[in-house]
Amino acid sequence: MKLYVVIVAMSGGVDSSVSAYLVKKQGYIVEGVYMRNWDTTDESGVCTSDQDWKDVQTVCKQLDIPCKQFDFIKEYWLHVFTRMIEDYENGITPNPDVMCNREIKFGWFLDKCLGSINNRDNENTWIATGHYVQLERTDSGRVKLIRGTDITKDQSYFLSTVAEENLQRVIFPVGGLYKKQVKSIAREANLETANKRESMGICFVGKKRKFSEFLEQYVVSKPGDIKTLDGTVIGQHRGLFSYTIGQRARIHYGPDRWFVLRKDIKNNSLIVVPGSTNPLLFSSKLVAKDWIWSWSEPPKGIEEGINLLTQLRYQQPADLCKIVKR
Repeated sequence: MKLYVVIVAMSGGVDSSVSAYLVKKQGYIVEGVYMRNWDTTDESGVCTSDQDWKDVQTVCKQLDIPCKQFDFIKEYWLHVFTRMIEDYENGITPNPDVMCNREIKFGWFLDKCLGSINNRDNENTWIATGHYVQLERTDSGRVKLIRGTDITKDQSYFLSTVAEENLQRVIFPVGGLYKKQVKSIAREANLETANKRESMGICFVGKKRKFSEFLEQYVVSKPGDIKTLDGTVIGQHRGLFSYTIGQRARIHYGPDRWFVLRKDIKNNSLIVVPGSTNPLLFSSKLVAKDWIWSWSEPPKGIEEGINLLTQLRYQQPADLCKIVKR
C-alpha cells in the first residue's frame, strides 16, 4: 500500500482546517503549511496574518500533524502586487485573488512542495486546499476544474486561470460539501477555527482603510476631468485607477446619478453617462484575451462558434453566450 503525503495549504480559516481534518481522517500522512505572502511590517492598517498563523499552529496541534510556514513575500510582490499596480495605472481593474491563485498558491507553492512541472517525480505527494471547487478526472489522466457543490461559495471563478498541469496532484476536500456542513464538521471535531469569522478583505489593505486610499500609496494620482459624452466637464476625478467601468461615479451634477462608461487614458478623462439603466452601459459582446482552457486546448467548434456559459464576476449567475475565435 502506498503511503500518500498530503500537504494542506492552511490559511487559518475553517475551510482549510476541515480539509486537513478530512484527509487526516482518511489515513493519509498530512502536513500543514501556512503561506506568508505579505510583509505585515509594511501594513499600517490591521492585518490578521499573525493570528492566522497562530490558528494554523493550534489546529495542527489538535490534529497531531506537523506544520510550517512558507515565505512568498518576494514572489507575491513581483508576480501579483506589482502586476496589479501596473493594471491600475493602465486603467484596468485587476483581480489580485485570481492572480494569487495562479502565481502563488498553484504556482510557487506547488513548485516548492512538489518540484517544478518538469521534475514532479514523487507521485506519492499531493496538495490539498480549502477551496470550494471540484475536479473531474478522466481515465487518461486529464483533469478539469468544475464548480463546487455549494454554489453560494463556489470559487471556480478564482481558480479559472490555473493551468491543467498545476491541478494534476491537487485535491479539494470541501469542494463537494456545503458551507454549513464544513462548519458542522469543524464543531464536531472541536477545531479552534470552528467559529472563526470569514476574512472577506485583502490582507495588505487592512480593515481601517479604503482600498482607494491604499492604492494612492503606490499609484501616482493624476487628477483629471469627468466628462459627459458630448465633452461637457461636470467634475474632477482623483485618478482613473479609483474607478471601475459600470460603477457609480459619485458626483453631483443635476438630478441624475452618473455611472462610468469608459476611461480615456490618453486624455486622463473619465467618461460618464446618467442612470444605472442607461443602454450605453450594457453590451452584447466583448473581446477577451489570455485564454486558459480547462482541457489545455480550445473546445471543438470554437472556429465556427460554440455556446458556453460565461461568468464575468464572482458569484454572478452564469449567462449563455456564443464564443468565436477571431
